[in-house]
Amino acid sequence: MVSCSANPPNDEIQPTLPDPEVKVIVQSTPTTAFVPEPTPIIQDIVQTDGPVMAFGLESHDTDFQDHAPLLGEPGLTLMRHNGLLWHVVEPVEGERDWSVLFELEGNLERAAGSGLSTILIVRGTPEWAQLNPGSFCGPIQPDKLQVYADFMSEAVSRYSQPPYNVKYWELGNEPDVDPLLVPPKSVFGCWGNHQDPYYGGGYYAEMLKIVYPAIKSADPDAKVLLGGLLLDCDPNLPAEGKDCSSGNFLEGVLLNGGGDYFDIVSFHGYTPYFGPTTGFPYALYMDENSPSWQHLGGVVVGKINFIRQVMDKYGVEKPLFHTEGALMCAEYNPTDCEEPDDLFFDAQADYVVRMYVRNWGHEVEGTIWYQFEGPGWRYGGLLDDDQNPKPVYNALLFMTSILSGAEYTGEITQFEGLQGYEFAAPDKRVWVLWSPEQVDTQILVPANIETSYDKFGNEIGQDGNILLVNSPVYLHFAP
Repeated sequence: MVSCSANPPNDEIQPTLPDPEVKVIVQSTPTTAFVPEPTPIIQDIVQTDGPVMAFGLESHDTDFQDHAPLLGEPGLTLMRHNGLLWHVVEPVEGERDWSVLFELEGNLERAAGSGLSTILIVRGTPEWAQLNPGSFCGPIQPDKLQVYADFMSEAVSRYSQPPYNVKYWELGNEPDVDPLLVPPKSVFGCWGNHQDPYYGGGYYAEMLKIVYPAIKSADPDAKVLLGGLLLDCDPNLPAEGKDCSSGNFLEGVLLNGGGDYFDIVSFHGYTPYFGPTTGFPYALYMDENSPSWQHLGGVVVGKINFIRQVMDKYGVEKPLFHTEGALMCAEYNPTDCEEPDDLFFDAQADYVVRMYVRNWGHEVEGTIWYQFEGPGWRYGGLLDDDQNPKPVYNALLFMTSILSGAEYTGEITQFEGLQGYEFAAPDKRVWVLWSPEQVDTQILVPANIETSYDKFGNEIGQDGNILLVNSPVYLHFAP
């Protein structure tokens, strides 16, 4: 089964997650008192060449003008939209009707008006071009690849200009999925081929070789993304009982010379929520303890490390975009997820900080929260049922505000049991700290901290120079 994937429209597949094969970790005490070594003196020189990251979200609403102002409010710069359907525009070869995209065009225009750059997913193989008859998400016949390139050239010429200003083009969505696993009109991929050792990645590269030059000819500034990789599990160390051959898709692309024909690697990674009734010690356990990716750092960091290992093998260096991620209600956790309670929404607000900040520290250049509208797939939306901001939205709002204009300058490692990252700009220096295991931890606050904030931007009181850290906190240094 396909797992951890995008939110499909109502008439398409609803992906499922397998039951977790994880070990419960029992904390011996709920609070850890820790007094670190004396805080090292930090130089006042601010790095000016540190990695930056684009913050983004994904929107599905076919008519979101009523809450479009919320799109630009949290300091975001990217919107991912799914998407531009080739089979809708060109149901008959050679007869393209762009007028059918009036709703899409309205969304693209509103996104640009909100200051967002759009990542536009292109999918939907017409019947006359399908390599696998009946599969609209599957690969294109070899003799129709040039027709697809012509379509893409026209699309880029049309939508790279004002008022749309699309600069990012994502070719497919989770192409590392075999069409046999999904319905014919699935929102997924589906260029995968389970009979191929590289799961169809080589043929996807053949498409890139023809389409990429056409896109660049239409707009030299366009950026081409690999369709967001599902990366269900590591083919080099498969979890017990799992077929991980789909993880060879990226290597197939690179083995066939596809590395020169895309600009960005796009991948997906979600964390399921574990509430108090599940018996797990803390809500975000699967973030770093996924049985499929724990050995490489977790469900998100593990995929980052895996992708870079594969690229290193072929001498390829490309930026990474995490184009789908969120804390979601797990399908196998109905007690805590129908309807989710305040504990879930608070954990979600924790996770939005952890996901974006940690990705930034791992030099991921773009991160997308899935999704904007509420309630969202498995309650992952930034907005609620009434399309009002949820706690996760407010946490995102403060994070982008306090880190605005900053660059990542280094990891904070001096506090045992905590993860931390430093960000700096000429006029600010900020530490972001949290407990990965959601355990209260006391720290000695450096003397030059001006203000401490919780994840929503509320000032935190201190007991002298002692601060209790569990959920993400921000330490703002004095100028």
